[in-house]
Amino acid sequence: MVVVMKQTAYRDLEKYGGLTILGTRGTETERANATVQKEAPDDNSCEYIMTLVQATTLDNPQTLFIESHGISVQIPFKKPRSWTRSPVIMCISPQFVAEKWQIFLMNIHVVRRYGGHMHIYVTSMVEELFNTLKVYERWGSVTLDYWVRMKFLETQAPYNDPMRNVEWRNQAGAQTDCLLQYKEVADFITFFDIDDILIPRLSHNYHQEFSSHFQAIPSFHSIFYTKRDVAVQKVNNVSDFSFRHIFSTMVIRDEIGYGKSIVNPLRYNSTWIHHSFQLPIEKMYKVWNTELIHVKEILDEELNTTAPFKVPKMFGTNEDPLIREADLQSLDRDFRDAFGDAHFNATAVKMVDYNYFAPIVFKCYNESFYHPYFVQHRGFEELCPNADNCVLPQREDIKCIHSDAKYVSGPEMHPITFHYAVKPFWSRDIGCFQ
Repeated sequence: MVVVMKQTAYRDLEKYGGLTILGTRGTETERANATVQKEAPDDNSCEYIMTLVQATTLDNPQTLFIESHGISVQIPFKKPRSWTRSPVIMCISPQFVAEKWQIFLMNIHVVRRYGGHMHIYVTSMVEELFNTLKVYERWGSVTLDYWVRMKFLETQAPYNDPMRNVEWRNQAGAQTDCLLQYKEVADFITFFDIDDILIPRLSHNYHQEFSSHFQAIPSFHSIFYTKRDVAVQKVNNVSDFSFRHIFSTMVIRDEIGYGKSIVNPLRYNSTWIHHSFQLPIEKMYKVWNTELIHVKEILDEELNTTAPFKVPKMFGTNEDPLIREADLQSLDRDFRDAFGDAHFNATAVKMVDYNYFAPIVFKCYNESFYHPYFVQHRGFEELCPNADNCVLPQREDIKCIHSDAKYVSGPEMHPITFHYAVKPFWSRDIGCFQ
């Protein structure tokens, strides 16, 4: 179970006798004491943390319950996936007020080209972009999944909003959920943001690339790529979208960022944002000859479609290309084929990069975390990395699709009361919020 709980409750679990999980199948019942492991830095000061609760009960249980001091509540659960379109799953962190369609198209077609499948969690997204991604979903290129806000339908005790008091809107919870969904069918699972783009350099597809690393280090649980910041020119009209022109005018920055992991799901049960805290860090192999392309900035200048063609080079080299020319040609053919589909065309041409929410969120992130952390040198023991308090003024001309669900609160229990959501759905009535 992927569970967000108060740090105080996590620390008090043993005092209350821990958690008991009850599994039933027909007339059979089996109780088991659960283990609870947190995926958060030790100095994390957020009131709530993501945990993985594990217990072994009956095989193929029909129902599951949490039990404490004679009180129990049934736990809704879903079965892991038994099939996937690709053995390489790219888990994309939850999107909110997403509007940068250019980055989505870049990453989706790169993942298609190199044989992956993209699983995108959505809290909210501008409607035109959402409708376009639904076309990709029908084609089998992406899966759109709900990432609903954590809410308490009712509670007897005072509480602080968990969404504002957990690390980055519980991004670690989404990534662990994705891992557990595909754990039994995927060979490799990655945990990226939508602006993290990986171009394999040793092979012509992701599976070969990752296999070559893991075969050389069979005892390792994951590989890790550093992120290199880049800037790209802005595509104003989707009909002008071109990988050849975007990469020809790409600006490779000096700045690098802390990277992301690709994991062997047989060795991974949970994860934090960048890697797991439950596994030895020395068994995470750092790849030095390839970097993630981090599309940090879309420049405020229109894509130059007459610029001379050039393949950008890896940072610090004059020889190693960032991407093969043949791959650029393949990417452009793939996009032109997609754009030639009548339904995709009619949907995609409606996309507009409003560039309205992104600057607001960027400013809020800097004020709430990045400036205090990097400039004022305040650590995690003082800061809870979160920007849920960002004020997002609404605009009448921008409509968003928002994930929602039916919320349920269980009976009051100690040390934790179980709150959950069921029957998720897409809503046009909430607005453009986190």
